[in-house]
Amino acid sequence: MSSIDNNDGVDSFEAWSDLLGGLYIAWKATNGQFAGLPSEGSPACRDDIQLANTRPEWSHHEGTGAGIDAVQMIDAAAHYVLGLKSFADNRTVVLAPWPVVRAVAEHVAHAAWLLEPGIRPEARMARRWMARLAGAHRYRWMVGARNATKAQTREAKQCRERIRGELLQRFPGADTRWTDPSQHPLPPWAIAGETYPSIGLQCRLMEKLGVATAAGVYDTLSLNSHPNPVILTMLVDRVENSDGVAVTYRVDPQQWNSAVRGASTLLYASAHAACGYFALDPRHLDAWYDSFFAARR
Repeated sequence: MSSIDNNDGVDSFEAWSDLLGGLYIAWKATNGQFAGLPSEGSPACRDDIQLANTRPEWSHHEGTGAGIDAVQMIDAAAHYVLGLKSFADNRTVVLAPWPVVRAVAEHVAHAAWLLEPGIRPEARMARRWMARLAGAHRYRWMVGARNATKAQTREAKQCRERIRGELLQRFPGADTRWTDPSQHPLPPWAIAGETYPSIGLQCRLMEKLGVATAAGVYDTLSLNSHPNPVILTMLVDRVENSDGVAVTYRVDPQQWNSAVRGASTLLYASAHAACGYFALDPRHLDAWYDSFFAARR
């Protein structure tokens, strides 16, 4: 299989590559704006001020910090989008793209959780530090699971305890115990009225960022990413020949087109939300959308 053609004769691989590459360029042109403090009057600035006015120890630009953590997730998702472009350029679109599309969804979903509009500034701060401590717990667990050196183990413990200390400075008395991330994937914490949601629930929050429907997105991507004999069998063609049975995999152009457009939509929506939270200029993102989506609906 060298190409998949649309009804209008346009090579779909080239169209997918242009769409994904254009979005990555638009994001890189936008990303540099986040290097400074948010614009005066932006939601991030208002969160910072409200938290600082509530308690003096919350004066460290906590809203801005949550937004920057979200931007970091969005930037990682953009690199996965660039990976999808590589798949399109090399016509590698049978099985390999699905885990990459899922990674895009995972990262932008985390950003959506941090950027959710309308939540209390204290809740946003709690989400930020729960996410950081959960990451440090998982890192410490991973280091222990792979029999790392004493120095690496010590470093992982120190990282976890440093972040735990930061959280407890902001939320004294919070229960931050988490015995085994391998057996209990979600932290059992409740801080400032917030709990740690599954990735599927985080994905649903993309609807609040303008995505028409995000219900079931993560489950669908996981279904195509995890080992599944039923799904694999549905993708296989077996043809008998003189050498025995040849096995090839089918590509569903509509399904792959949906995956590419879905990943792009998620990245665009989360990046646009980050611009909104910091009151920054989204014109590069909007120009990409007008070129690849609005004009082709």
